[in-house]
Amino acid sequence: MEVGLQFIFQNTHEGLSDQEMMLKETEIVLLAEEVGMDFALLPEHHFDPGYAMMPDNMQWLSYLAGRTSRIKLGTGAIILPWWPNPTRVAEKISLLETVLGDRFLLGFGRGLARQEYEAFGIDMNESRERFDEAAEIILDILDTGVAEYDTKYFKQSRTEVHPTPRGGYREKGFFSVAMTPDSGVAAANLGATMMSFVQLPWEQHSAAVDAWRARFKEVHPDKEPGAPVFSDFTFCHEDAEVAEKVAREYLSKYYLSVIKHYDFDGTHWKDTKGYTAYAAGADAIREAGLEAAAEGFVQSQAWGTPERIIDIWRKRVEMTGDVRPAMAVSYAGMPHELVQSSLRLIGEKVVPELHKITAESVKSGATA
Repeated sequence: MEVGLQFIFQNTHEGLSDQEMMLKETEIVLLAEEVGMDFALLPEHHFDPGYAMMPDNMQWLSYLAGRTSRIKLGTGAIILPWWPNPTRVAEKISLLETVLGDRFLLGFGRGLARQEYEAFGIDMNESRERFDEAAEIILDILDTGVAEYDTKYFKQSRTEVHPTPRGGYREKGFFSVAMTPDSGVAAANLGATMMSFVQLPWEQHSAAVDAWRARFKEVHPDKEPGAPVFSDFTFCHEDAEVAEKVAREYLSKYYLSVIKHYDFDGTHWKDTKGYTAYAAGADAIREAGLEAAAEGFVQSQAWGTPERIIDIWRKRVEMTGDVRPAMAVSYAGMPHELVQSSLRLIGEKVVPELHKITAESVKSGATA
């Protein structure tokens, strides 16, 4: 099992400037490499430091390429509908490939926040079509080194892209965010390995993985789908009571920032093309109330002592098959001293055990 980090870049730290906070997050990436994490994923988010601020993850990854030597670095994810020109995205990916080589991980996403779509002047109802068109175009450019397309939303006369892409992502694999059944089908159709955030009881996520795998095998019978990436929010401490206290405090704060940023309890979902699956969740949040919904979120995450976190992931693999944990360790204004101590403990006691876990080992009881 590969184990990595999911970054958020959320600045709710009192008295900490955006610049100071982002430099502190860079130190977390360097520490992740030091303690043995396999990869780090950076999101793309705009205009809301209270939720996440990473306007160009590809630019930040190029900086991290020079600060690291072993850890894989990836886009988690590039939100394709927000980019007006797929050729520019392909160019930036090609440049990242050049400096990172096989350490680069490619991930696409569709985006979910109405406020980000509105700020860019893009109709959310167009998001699925824009994503599907852009993803295919970018993959084609990375395969051929040539940009030439004429679709509903994007047009480009024939031109070569340099540096010449190493390409071949359809064969070597890439990721696509799949938070809804619609996005799961889209990821499978592209031939992408799904990535998702843990936000529900694991049984529901496992069913989504089964659906994605089934569609993937139907469309790409000769290709392996890969182990899906699941990001959840963790805190690790040797003392179970301390771990629970800290996790509850900051996970609850983070959940409220999610509701605010995405307007998850809003009524617009049922009228937004491609996002109707969120309507039922919004209804449930309004019915249960934020406190109960936050408790459900807290309970769904893998936090606690090293032994508890290992056990949670082992049970997830037992139910779902091979997965890749991408742990978010810094969020909701958690002091960076706590973040670092949690990450060091994860690296010392959790990562070595998770590295041993595979679907086959769980079936045989080898990791018990």
